[in-house]
Amino acid sequence: MKKLLASAVIAAGLLGSGSAFAQAANSSSATAAGSVTIVRPLTITNTSGLAFGRIVKPRTGDGTVSIANNSNTVVAGSGAVALSGITTSRAVFTVDGEGGQAIGISMPSSMTLSGNGDTIEVTLAPDFGSTETLSGALAGSGSKTLNVGGGFDLPSAQASGAYTGSFTVTVAYQ
Repeated sequence: MKKLLASAVIAAGLLGSGSAFAQAANSSSATAAGSVTIVRPLTITNTSGLAFGRIVKPRTGDGTVSIANNSNTVVAGSGAVALSGITTSRAVFTVDGEGGQAIGISMPSSMTLSGNGDTIEVTLAPDFGSTETLSGALAGSGSKTLNVGGGFDLPSAQASGAYTGSFTVTVAYQ
């Protein structure tokens, strides 16, 4: 009887361990790693507007007025004259974010100045390309300066007076 009981216990143990072996042979597992990189938010600040100063329009025909994106000096031609002693400047923007990250820059190709019931269409000239959507990268410090110049034709029939307008530059991580 003791022999029969011992055989039954051994058989039960083998049956139980047999199904454990069968389970292990029919299953598999894998481990996935997780990660994230956190970056500083982007900010853009306008530190200087696009200021053409005071311009004398030509007596006849069309004059030209421009300011380069690497200078604060206005150049007038074809009969238009830039008066001295007036502050002029290219538009300057400062972008701050995570160093070394790629960014996309979006801005219009032109802006409209309005005044005295008339308008002036200014073609914008950024120092980071000449299309409406551009890309670049932030320096290791996480800062980038964007300069925008521009120019326009000034017909002799242009209404006298002050003209104002604005344009928006948008940056985003790529």
